[in-house]
Amino acid sequence: MTNHDRHFTKRMVAATILMPFILASGALAEQVTLRSDDGQINVSGDLISFDGVQYVVRVPDLGDLRIVASRMTCSGPGCPSTEEQQVTSTSEVDEPAEEPAPVRLEADLVMVGSDNVGEDLMPLVMEPFAELLNATVSEPIEFPDDIAQFVFTPIGGGDPFVVEVESNDSEIGFDRLIEGTADIAMASGAPSQSQVAALAAQGRGNLFDVSQEYIIGVDSVLMTVHNSNPVNALSRQELIAIYSDNITNWAEVDGPNMQILAGARDGGSARRNFENWAFGEERDLSPGTTELDRGRDMRNFVQDNPGAIGYSISDNIGDTKPIDLVLDCGVVTEATPFKSKAEEYLLGRRIRLYIDNQNPKPEVRQLVNYMISPAADPHVAESGYFSLGIVEDDRALARLTDAALIGQPPLVGRAARGDIAIQLAGASRLSLTFRFATDDFTLDSKALRDLDRLVNYLARPENADREVIVVGFADTVGNYAYNVQLSLNRANQVLERIRQHPEAGGLQDLDFSVAGFGEAAPVGCNEDLYGRSRNRRVEIWVR
Repeated sequence: MTNHDRHFTKRMVAATILMPFILASGALAEQVTLRSDDGQINVSGDLISFDGVQYVVRVPDLGDLRIVASRMTCSGPGCPSTEEQQVTSTSEVDEPAEEPAPVRLEADLVMVGSDNVGEDLMPLVMEPFAELLNATVSEPIEFPDDIAQFVFTPIGGGDPFVVEVESNDSEIGFDRLIEGTADIAMASGAPSQSQVAALAAQGRGNLFDVSQEYIIGVDSVLMTVHNSNPVNALSRQELIAIYSDNITNWAEVDGPNMQILAGARDGGSARRNFENWAFGEERDLSPGTTELDRGRDMRNFVQDNPGAIGYSISDNIGDTKPIDLVLDCGVVTEATPFKSKAEEYLLGRRIRLYIDNQNPKPEVRQLVNYMISPAADPHVAESGYFSLGIVEDDRALARLTDAALIGQPPLVGRAARGDIAIQLAGASRLSLTFRFATDDFTLDSKALRDLDRLVNYLARPENADREVIVVGFADTVGNYAYNVQLSLNRANQVLERIRQHPEAGGLQDLDFSVAGFGEAAPVGCNEDLYGRSRNRRVEIWVR
């Protein structure tokens, strides 16, 4: 098919008329012109036949087209009589014609990966993205294998632009990006080192580079129970006992006298996140555990059974109750939107888009840049994820001072708690958090964009004359005094990046200070790598 033919076909679909190419027989008839009610479709050719439901028109260079008669006006000497055209709506037609199958067009931009991102989030942003392109967009045209196409028609005229979203799995998204059959990979986790290396070997960049990795929101794999269940928190050891049938009644964990019904996923990243945390490398669920295919199945299982417990990503919790998790070291990770935004709920993860550095399509960069902008935040939230929009928590100080005693000798812990209470008195915490590798001050792609959001947030008129406290923390690697200094150095590093920001001129009326509390107030357990990675952090507080 030539480019001319391809663009013509896209224009047909953009007007919601489904017209597969066919080969009709019969003698040539007289000239007709078919025009759609909205004026966007205008086809001229010889009418071959009309059965009261569809026209068959022979168009030069395109062959024979079968066109549904509804919403079309026929003009020209070959048009059927008015009476013949009205047959469509009379009893002379016993059954409506079967609607032709939609035509899958050649896509201009292909997105492949996470089913939740593709099904729940991307349809919500197609209309605002169309406004960005100065175009209108069709309703999704759906095909087998969870594929949907969106046809963008430029308002000022021109060829339609087709976006195809294939919703399956993050790993498939990475594979398709690497093999060159996807423009954007949708993922709920980071690529593996082998995937990063495979793309780099083709000279197509580094997937962790800020120009190729786009964090568009965060998510949490939340432990959930039925809304009527009074249990609000469980420890890891209690969860292990529940999923291995050592605890079978809610009364054993201070709940009602009711049998526990444990639900688990039989695949997907939510299962991997939960089971890797609870059981490590070994999957050791009891035979009594109900295994469910999809997140929506898990949601319905917990909603419908008062004794049920399960785990769901945040956009699938539905009418269930998320519960807090108590870590082995005593840290309580709360099932709140703020803790998820701050990436401190234990089973949290980032929602990501990835591109390569060789894609020449400007729409690819336009879409990913839109997805990390504040304009996309409402759509991210509507899909069930947590957006990266900044919020404040004025109750964070009480929790921070309580956590100061965890993992510390009593005297050290009480001293740290007093220091925190004095330096942060009356302050609220912002939801973004900067994190670091061991002995490192490097900011990752999310942190670099969080700087943009932070500077814009602090520059708002309502924040004028406020005090901003940049607060550093560390893990327990190294001695206490070293970690206090390391946490202070990290806070100073972030403050310097704020002051060097191109838009920092709008912050001249703000009073900045830094604090470093070392390994005090952990948000994860220092006994494992993941917990230590949560504790190496810089928080932003305001008052």
